[in-house]
Amino acid sequence: MWRNRLTKTVLLLAAAPAAQASFLDTDFWCRTYGCVVVHDGESYDIYDNYQFATNSCCVPFGTEMIDFYVRAGTPNLTGTLTSIDDILPSANEGMMLGITEDGETFTASVLDDGDGYLDAGDALSAFTLNPNTSVRLAGPGQRYSHSFFISSRNTRFSVRARASIANATGDFANTVQLGDIKLTPSLTTRGNDDGFDFGRRTNANNITILNNVEDLGDLAAGPTQIMEFNRFNGIRRNNGDIDEQTIRLDLLYEMPTYDFSMGTGSLDIDVAFDFYREP
Repeated sequence: MWRNRLTKTVLLLAAAPAAQASFLDTDFWCRTYGCVVVHDGESYDIYDNYQFATNSCCVPFGTEMIDFYVRAGTPNLTGTLTSIDDILPSANEGMMLGITEDGETFTASVLDDGDGYLDAGDALSAFTLNPNTSVRLAGPGQRYSHSFFISSRNTRFSVRARASIANATGDFANTVQLGDIKLTPSLTTRGNDDGFDFGRRTNANNITILNNVEDLGDLAAGPTQIMEFNRFNGIRRNNGDIDEQTIRLDLLYEMPTYDFSMGTGSLDIDVAFDFYREP
């Protein structure tokens, strides 16, 4: 389980720098039986088809691959290497609210002190009440995008996810459900996140984002496929550093439109990802 082992020269004028081999290139178990890699930009986990406990090949099709490490378990804020654990609100912080006087444009707002959450360090600019005044979630309070890097070799596999509410307090225990939180998965095949230059030596063909998942309620019954990686040779295309051999899986969460009738409270939502071997 993972929570949000993971060039040509031009006219002979200059040679491209030699790529450093990663374990995807050299590891016997990945090369022979197939593996999936999850990376957070600093550490990685390996999910194997080979069953080391019984010294046999391989996990049956449609079952979980076996994780070798447990050290890269938290997604990042998309576009960065900042772990979401480092930016989650504390017990005395809440979501940012915006105040509109015309129903569209934020004409008065909470002035954020820089942490993205409503707390004692924020200030409120002046506003007046009128029939069009609306208070709703603003900016980071409405949408969150979390990401992790992924690669594979010599295996077809799927990413499955499951969601649960670990803890709900106050009014939110009754007014906000998993089905109210939208989920949109996507892929970024090339980029640079805080120096982690990913995707240079990858193949992202034959990847399917399934359309049967629209919100976290669709993941409540158990591990549900959200993506299929159907290229047997894997995401890794050829020798290279591990960052060059990965692509980024992005997960956009969108909170429901908030109004005061929903009350106040907090939610701890757990979304776990599993990797399954596929035929």
